[in-house]
Amino acid sequence: MNEVFIITAPVGIGKSTLLSAFFTQNVKLGQGFICLKNRSSELRELHLLSNNIQIPYEAKDAETNSLPVGKFHFLKSAFSRAIEELETIEGPQKIAVVDEIGKLEIEGHTGFEPNFSKWYSNNKNNPLLVVVRSSLLSQAIEKYGWQNAKINTGPWMPKVPHLMGLVLAGGRSSRMGKDKKAIEYHGKPQWVHALELLQSLGLNTVVNASDIQAENIRIISDSPEFEGNGPISGLLTVSGEFSQTALLVLGIDYPELDADTIHDLIRSFQIRNCSVCYRNPLSNRVEPIIAIYHPRDLKEIRNNFYKSQTSLSAYWENAGESVLILPHKNSKTLKSYDLPEDETAFRTR
Repeated sequence: MNEVFIITAPVGIGKSTLLSAFFTQNVKLGQGFICLKNRSSELRELHLLSNNIQIPYEAKDAETNSLPVGKFHFLKSAFSRAIEELETIEGPQKIAVVDEIGKLEIEGHTGFEPNFSKWYSNNKNNPLLVVVRSSLLSQAIEKYGWQNAKINTGPWMPKVPHLMGLVLAGGRSSRMGKDKKAIEYHGKPQWVHALELLQSLGLNTVVNASDIQAENIRIISDSPEFEGNGPISGLLTVSGEFSQTALLVLGIDYPELDADTIHDLIRSFQIRNCSVCYRNPLSNRVEPIIAIYHPRDLKEIRNNFYKSQTSLSAYWENAGESVLILPHKNSKTLKSYDLPEDETAFRTR
C-alpha cells in the first residue's frame, strides 16, 4: 500500500494555503488539485498542479449541474476534472494531492466519489497527500482504511518548536470554596485527570503546583519572581526552564474538556506555527488556560510581566494576527467550573 499523508485541522486554519505555498516552490513534486478562494469573486476554485491553471469550483448560486453543501454549491464538472487530473499523473514519484475529502465524499458518497475510490484502489505507485478537516478525520480514516496514514507530517509542514504539556493546578480556588484540583469529577483528582488527558495525546507533561507530591511526575512550584499573579505565574515559571519549547497549557477548571478539543489546538499549531487558544462562544472571552503558547509569545509575555502587564486574556486580545484564536461551537466543553453550584450541577445532570 502506498504512503498516505493527511493534512488536518479545523476549518479555516490555512491547510490549503500551506499546500499551495509548498507546491508553488516545488512544482515538480506534486500533481492533483488544491482548493483556493478567488480574491476577486470570493468563490472557490480548484488549482490544477499539472498545468498551473484554476478552474471554477464553487457556483455563486444553485445551478442545474451543481451539488449543494449547506449554503454552498459546487460544480459537478469540477469534480470530474479533478479526478482526470489524478488519472493522468506522470511518474511514480509524484505526490497525488487531493484537497479535500469532505462531507460529500464521506457521508454522501458524492462529490469526488465514487471516482476517487476507483482511482485510489488502482493507484499502485504514487503517495497520496489528502486534506481532511479534523471533524471528519476519524470517519475518513475508517472509510478509506487510512489507519497507517502519517498525519500533519512531511516537507510541506512548517518547522514548529517542540511541544510539551503544562497543567496549571496552583490556583487559590477562592470562589469554589475548596481546592479545585482535588475535586473528583471523573473518579480521580481533577489535576490527575488533566494530566492524563495531555499524556494521552503523547505530550510529556509537567504540573505547576506547590502542594502536590507524586512519584514519576514533574511538579514545579511557582518561582518567587512570579508567584501571586494568577496563571501567568506558573506559565512564566515553567517556560523559564523550557525556553525553546511551546507549552500546551491546561487549567484544572474544565472537567468536560475532551481530547478532540485539545487535539484541534495541536493541529492548528502544527499548521500555523503560532500560539493558539479558543474563544468561548457563550462568554465571547478567550480561554488563556486552554491554549498553546509559542516560545516567541512566551518571551513577549515575560517582557510584559516586567511592565506590570499580567493578564493573559489581555495579551491574547491585543496580540493581533500573530496569534490564532479559534471559535468553538460547544460552549459546554469550555465551561469553567468555578463555583460550588457548578460542581453540584455536574453531579446532578
